[in-house]
Amino acid sequence: MSNPVAAAPAPLVRVLDLCKTFGAQRALDQVSLDIYPGEGVALLGATGAGKSTLVNILSGTLVPDAGEVWVDGQRQRFISPLSARRVGIVAVHQCPDAAIAPGLSVAENLLLDELGLPDSDFLLNRKSLLQRADAIAAGLGLDLPLQHPVERLGRADRQLLVLARAFALQPRLLILDEPTAALSESDAERLLGLIDSQRARGVAILYISQRLSDLQRVTNRALVLQEGRITRDINTRHLPSAAYTLLGDVAEQPAVTPDKALPVPFLERFTRAGFIRNRAEGKAVQEQVGELKLDVSSVPLQRKGGIEPDV
Repeated sequence: MSNPVAAAPAPLVRVLDLCKTFGAQRALDQVSLDIYPGEGVALLGATGAGKSTLVNILSGTLVPDAGEVWVDGQRQRFISPLSARRVGIVAVHQCPDAAIAPGLSVAENLLLDELGLPDSDFLLNRKSLLQRADAIAAGLGLDLPLQHPVERLGRADRQLLVLARAFALQPRLLILDEPTAALSESDAERLLGLIDSQRARGVAILYISQRLSDLQRVTNRALVLQEGRITRDINTRHLPSAAYTLLGDVAEQPAVTPDKALPVPFLERFTRAGFIRNRAEGKAVQEQVGELKLDVSSVPLQRKGGIEPDV
């Protein structure tokens, strides 16, 4: 008796032929992709490639001109971020201030999504609000001054606050745009640990970052967008050698060999080897400039006719 063939897992999110145009510019051109539960997917591309447009459509901020978004086998039509959150898609954008409500406390900002619910009594019951906010922060291992005005928080703590609020929504697809850019190494490591725990419980992650170490920690594959189209779907382990696909087709680019003095590719700059190469090349340029200045200063100035000026 032959063993039954295991059925292929169904995607959590399926995107089919998404198109979006702004005036004469086509930001997305028939983009299709699948994202599976618990999967980490990196979204790569140069400025203007279409990353923000795709993220805004998935999170309900933009409506596509054409194409479909499916979640759990059901076709969706997002008209706002709230409609996307209702099916478990939550986005955290790069600038935390856009998601901060000034004039409210840290606790109120942490529970901002729940404060707007019709049956919420948090505004009337401050003790309940603080207990709920404290439970969320403690569950994520975050030490935030919950009763302080949110304006007192520094940029790093604001980023952690916005991320904590996203985690509190219990998302199924979490979209993160440069989440560690404003964080210290210790805070970034703590955040990456939280993302690991989210993936372990089946949350899918769509991750945008310029940090190669983050991408290799959080994601298992990378989608490369170019001029509104997905041109590559590669294993994240291959990112160092294929990083320059951000700016062109990898098949048309020469191989980068370590023994040649070529510019460090976009993502490779963030590896230890890339940093060392950048520093060495910068030092060599400084030495050349220094030698040039010495050569110029050693040449005596002459007047017209070849007569040296008086000192």
